[in-house]
Amino acid sequence: MCLLACSTAETIAQTDSLYAVLARNPSDSVRVQCYQELSRYYLNHRGYDSAVIIARRGIDLSEKAGFGPNTELHRLLINAHDAKMEYRESRDLIPPLIEKLESSNDQKDKAWLSVFEGSYYYRSGEFTKSIEAFEKARLLAGELEMQDAVAQAYLGLARVYYGLGDYELESIHYKRYLELVDMKREKYAVYFVLTRLGDIQREKGNIKEGIETYYTLANLAKKAGDTLRVANTLNRIAWGYYQLGELEKSLEVYQKDLEISRQIGSKELIANCLGNIGNIYRDWNYFEKAIEYYNLSIETSKEIRDMFNLSWLHKDISKMYANMGRFEMAYENQVLHSAYNDTLMSENYGRQLLQARNQYEQEKNEQELELMQLRLQRNNYLLYGFGGLSLLIIVIALLFIRAGRQRTRQRIEAMNHKVSDLTQKNLRAQMNPHFIFNTLNSIQYYVFENDRIASNNYMTKFAKLIRKTLENSEHPAIPIHEEVDALELYLELESLRFKKKFEWKIDIDEDIDTYMYKIPTMLIQPFVENSIGHGLMHKEGKGYISISMKLEDDFIRCTIEDNGVGREKAMEIRNSKNENHRSLGTSITESRLRLVNSLYGKSMKVKYTDLKDADGKPAGTRVELSIPIIT
Repeated sequence: MCLLACSTAETIAQTDSLYAVLARNPSDSVRVQCYQELSRYYLNHRGYDSAVIIARRGIDLSEKAGFGPNTELHRLLINAHDAKMEYRESRDLIPPLIEKLESSNDQKDKAWLSVFEGSYYYRSGEFTKSIEAFEKARLLAGELEMQDAVAQAYLGLARVYYGLGDYELESIHYKRYLELVDMKREKYAVYFVLTRLGDIQREKGNIKEGIETYYTLANLAKKAGDTLRVANTLNRIAWGYYQLGELEKSLEVYQKDLEISRQIGSKELIANCLGNIGNIYRDWNYFEKAIEYYNLSIETSKEIRDMFNLSWLHKDISKMYANMGRFEMAYENQVLHSAYNDTLMSENYGRQLLQARNQYEQEKNEQELELMQLRLQRNNYLLYGFGGLSLLIIVIALLFIRAGRQRTRQRIEAMNHKVSDLTQKNLRAQMNPHFIFNTLNSIQYYVFENDRIASNNYMTKFAKLIRKTLENSEHPAIPIHEEVDALELYLELESLRFKKKFEWKIDIDEDIDTYMYKIPTMLIQPFVENSIGHGLMHKEGKGYISISMKLEDDFIRCTIEDNGVGREKAMEIRNSKNENHRSLGTSITESRLRLVNSLYGKSMKVKYTDLKDADGKPAGTRVELSIPIIT
């Protein structure tokens, strides 16, 4: 039995006492209760594998003993899979439990049924249904004075509003959860909630309130003996002080965090603390001291191949040398920053492709195994029928052959559907490096050609855009507001890059619910990129591009219109420069459109129109996308 996660003597004593009770071979109800508490202990103290194993034992015993579905053990099992980042497994656990709870006449089971329905809809991306289920659970559980279920409903609502990007309502529901929950009993969830509340307060600019919340979390973790949690939280506190400009406090907390991180051997935290201490000495103009800590951080980061840490370290070192007037060193570190950043992007891209490939192979093997089992089953039926009458054999054989073919067709169709889904994920993953590398070319060495304020503004927008691109690429379709946010960042960067050579406008129909309606990820950006690169950049004078979305029946019409030189002139310019390649972004997008049509059974179309002025001369290009509504 693995007890490594339970580091404190108190926890070991508690778990040992529970195992002692189990060793006395008590009644089934007592055994189930022991399994429940043991699973909770392991979950709260990072023993996630043990939490899964023990929760399953408790569930099996509860069902075997006829106690009915144990909602608490199921909840612990789902949370343990979540903690292991096995989200598919945790989601698939919920439907069978819902089926069992639906057959119960107990009102308390009905309340928990709504909690788990809300959880399933949330994990499936059906946020409206999830909110309805959690609200229903909250009201019913409140009437029955089921404080645990009410707390879980609030926790679920907070997570849904996080998914919708409504951080105000997310905070409100997290606070209501904390008012109801037993903080000692539900440490795993409480730690997560306090961390998230601190992050929200800091993101809203309420840094002092965020630091106070982090201190509350650090004290709880310290009492529980969770040293790693303490170290992570101190890291957030130190960064908060740095953001406030209170460098002495920040240095004090980073040094304390560094000491704890060395005790527990967390090289990732050690590298982060060293790098941030270097930043503090840099800000104090103690450059030799800063370089000393930067080098220690770089050395530790290389040991664990922490590309993210190496990337921002060299970026900050480059800024320091630029401020010192040592532009050669600034340039060398900027090149290293770009190299590590490219490596980080490539590794993320490779992981995405490997994950998609492994998932495809696994599902393909499962389909082949199912088809083989069907064939074996059909053959067995045929063999068993040989002892009967000839007519009966023929009838039975025909029936099974027909049923087998129908099931085979259904499974093949399901497999093709999954292959299409995975292929779309691969195409979407291809777009990330294409877009990132093009943008990196735009901003390369920009920091050495402009003033510091403009450089910082540019790099900040670029970082936000990269983060959004990576976050969005995880999903086949995203809410329209997420796509528009990324598009606005891209246009702002391009506008800065080309010295305000063009203006732009995005207009969304009021009838479109940008949080509810979804579109395929990065669908619009490649067309906007073409408008700028091939239409507006060759135009003399000020350019203009407009993007509009209107709701029409059962689809959204997205129009991208520019006043550039037109497609024909752009083609002439490309030919004169021997640029006969086709835009990769557009090519991938067209392939994605075909896959989306196949995947969702809908018709997504693209229409190009060459615009003319009163004299019949080219006056720009209009692209119209007919996007079926995805919710």
